[in-house]
Amino acid sequence: MKATIDLLRTQQHDIASAMAELHVLFDKSYAEAAPHLGAVRTRVARAIARHLNTEDEALLTPLRERRLMGELLGCEAIIAETRDLRLAYSTHIRVWTAGAVAERWDDYIDATRQLNARMAVLCQQKMRSFYPAVLRRLFRDSGG
Repeated sequence: MKATIDLLRTQQHDIASAMAELHVLFDKSYAEAAPHLGAVRTRVARAIARHLNTEDEALLTPLRERRLMGELLGCEAIIAETRDLRLAYSTHIRVWTAGAVAERWDDYIDATRQLNARMAVLCQQKMRSFYPAVLRRLFRDSGG
């Protein structure tokens, strides 16, 4: 259980670190940020994808398989917000192409800051209450 929480915490730290790197670029002009932007955006996307895969494999799939989703207060709301945020992030990537970012740098910064703030709130909520509750329930269900 501790190993799983530690992995999820490390991955959330990786996401936050990648987002912080992106936010540093926001203090620059587009011309200054552009050479680094693609790599940083890719780092953010990969960190998020890695984390969501871990979350699904370690928590959500076992919950579904054991039919325990309905037993955890707030579980469906967290899953719905994760799904909505995942869709919002996919839309963000599709809308904010390299050309769109170059044309509307300030709008891109605003949209990205809003999306990242929403993600940070969800990550805090998951780490503070959701992950521990899920892991306790899975651990108890497995007889441990």
